Amino acid sequence: MNRSRLLIAVTRTAVAVAGLLALAAVAVALLHRHEALDLVLAAIAVGFLSVPIVGGAVARADPSNAVGWILVAAGIGMPLVIGAYLYSKAAYSYGVPLEGARLAGWLDGWPWVLALGLVPTFGLLLFPDGRLPSRRWRPVSWACAAVVGAQLASTLFAPGLLDHPEQDNPTGLPGPAGAFAQGLGGTIALVAPLTTLTALSVHLRRRRAGGTADAAPLALVTPAAWLIAASWWTCLAISVASDDSINALPYEAVAMVSLAVTAWIAIRRYGLFDARLVVSTTLVYGTLTASVIGLYLAVAAGGERLASDTVSHPLAVAVAVLVALPLRDLLQRVANRLVYGYRDRPYEALVRLGRRLEDAAASDEVLPAVARTVREVLRLPHVAIEIGEETVAAAGRSAGTSPEEFPLVFAGETIGTLIAEPREAGGPFTTEERRLLAGIAGQIAAAGHAVSVTADLLRSRERLIAATEEERRRLRRDLHDGLGPGLAGVVLGLQRARRHLATDPAAATSQLDELTSQTQQAVAEVRRLVYGLRPPALDELGLVGALHEHARVLGGITVDGPDPAPALPAAVEVAAYRIALEAMTNSARHARAATCTVRVRIDGALHLEVADDGAGLPAEYRAGVGISSMRERATELGGFCAIERLTPTGTLVRATIPLEPE
Repeated sequence: MNRSRLLIAVTRTAVAVAGLLALAAVAVALLHRHEALDLVLAAIAVGFLSVPIVGGAVARADPSNAVGWILVAAGIGMPLVIGAYLYSKAAYSYGVPLEGARLAGWLDGWPWVLALGLVPTFGLLLFPDGRLPSRRWRPVSWACAAVVGAQLASTLFAPGLLDHPEQDNPTGLPGPAGAFAQGLGGTIALVAPLTTLTALSVHLRRRRAGGTADAAPLALVTPAAWLIAASWWTCLAISVASDDSINALPYEAVAMVSLAVTAWIAIRRYGLFDARLVVSTTLVYGTLTASVIGLYLAVAAGGERLASDTVSHPLAVAVAVLVALPLRDLLQRVANRLVYGYRDRPYEALVRLGRRLEDAAASDEVLPAVARTVREVLRLPHVAIEIGEETVAAAGRSAGTSPEEFPLVFAGETIGTLIAEPREAGGPFTTEERRLLAGIAGQIAAAGHAVSVTADLLRSRERLIAATEEERRRLRRDLHDGLGPGLAGVVLGLQRARRHLATDPAAATSQLDELTSQTQQAVAEVRRLVYGLRPPALDELGLVGALHEHARVLGGITVDGPDPAPALPAAVEVAAYRIALEAMTNSARHARAATCTVRVRIDGALHLEVADDGAGLPAEYRAGVGISSMRERATELGGFCAIERLTPTGTLVRATIPLEPE
């Protein structure tokens, strides 16, 4: 048997033993019930099964972690103490003839050190990784070892009467050794202050964790640690007041169960101890055991009141058998949901993802929200989303397992990758999980494309604003440095010619001729500036006519479109004209095309196509300034511009620009 199977066998056996002991405690309490406290103790024995369940999960996930084995020992010790106490009490206090009562009385003593002494001392001091917080805590660990050892020695070897039965301790020592062992019993008063120190160690671990991944699980467990410390002070007060520590047992047990419950929540929610996979099976069978035991005893007890023992017990067995399998399936589904998320219910996973997409307020929140949702619904340790080569969103922390990648495909194009890391110690994803993640990747691809388009649009608008501001500065510079000084020179020249007009007409005439040339240059400059703002050909010839004129200049280009074209928004007309001119110029100068056709169609949007039979795009081309400018002009107005290769050769430029802003 390999180590892994041995660990599984040991931890399952521990939970089974604890369950059987709890069954015995409940059976004695129900069959020989005389005091309410007996039923309370029996209920505690069943509820305490959570302690070995969590301990077994921790031990299987990390056998070197002493915390797991401490919880396992306590989980066996508590139902053993309670069962032995109730059994011997029924025999010697209520006169029920039971075999083995003397042994039960002895087992009512020393095992409490395992049940109640280990967790408050070493369990808290070593929590959660099985190591001391620092070397400074070594004296506390030595004190814990001394007190726990003293209590174990006292309960085993101190002479005197046992509580139940009232007989001498069979392992008690006579003489000075026995007196010394009896004196060691006083060290129980030190457990409460030691537990306060160990609870403080958990509290300090949480504070030092800061913003690390351990902070959240430690924050859950810290209140339970302080509750355990408080329960021991309560136990000390009750023992001093009544000299009967059994009345304090419920407080201590509830506090330790709270530690197990909070540790289990930390395992499920935050991956504490890396035991989420282990706790699934242990939780199912531990809870199933406790439930079947409780159901059996409830039916048996109820049947005794309505019928004889010969009917009630077979009926209880039949009910337990009938309920066991459906209950096991139900518990397995619950455990799978807690550990694996929505792996077995892909529709719900996709619905939750869709809702998270709807709830994301801003575009920059969409993909991080998606990554968190995928991690939560599938209980994965780490999920990341890459768009292009950039990681745009991530959730969780790596557990050291090998991640798997799922392509994000939108409109036949891979735009990124979904990176998902399998659960700790769970091996690779199953076929169902891969199918679900592939379906989720499809939704993420659509969201990622929308986010990319939005980001591109925002960047385009930023570039547009920057370009507009740059154009304003250029116009200001041209007007200030070119046209302004030219017109100022004309004014000065006119003033000079006016002075010479009466005294030297010939000089005045020469100056006027020079001023005429300067004025013509200023007019040309104004035309250049105006053309930069809006080509005059659009106002003179319309869009199709202006394209015809430019095609005539380049030669070899055919223009097909409505002429005259219907009235178009000025921005749409200029954008289409600039895109067409850039495409026509590229075809004439770079593509060496024999033919080039420009088509314009208007039907609620302006559709432009420029196709040629030239050399086409190179195998590995990058969009230059011209092509980027074409795309930006269309995108700025809510449209698009695409450049495609034609078969066998050639290039097609397609642009669509809505006539009304979307």
